[in-house]
Amino acid sequence: MIGTQLLTGILVAVAALAGLAIVLAVALQATASATKPGQAPDGGIRREEPQLPQPDADDARELVLR
Repeated sequence: MIGTQLLTGILVAVAALAGLAIVLAVALQATASATKPGQAPDGGIRREEPQLPQPDADDARELVLR
């Protein structure tokens, strides 16, 4: 009799744990779909590095030929 009660208790605990895992997974999926990534906000702390001028192909060719 005690073995049957113990088995029933274990099965109930496993079922509750599985149900909790499913609820958590659904909640995470709902949160992920509700918060879509958008454009980054203005005013960040990272500075943009200045763009160095690219040499023209003609200038590079002249330097090689000299």
